[in-house]
Amino acid sequence: MYELILTIGIVAYSLILISFLTGMKLIKVKYKVHKIIGILGFSCATVHALFMLYFNLF
Repeated sequence: MYELILTIGIVAYSLILISFLTGMKLIKVKYKVHKIIGILGFSCATVHALFMLYFNLF
């Protein structure tokens, strides 16, 4: 389970970083793509945080 949580955390960080770079126009993409990347990054970060809370508290 640790590998899954670690992988989700790395994916979440990568998506948030890509979203930041597309928002700063360092990577050129359409707004719709930037929005989807942001939503996916936030979703992965939320799942990662919930897993960490669950397995560390229970």
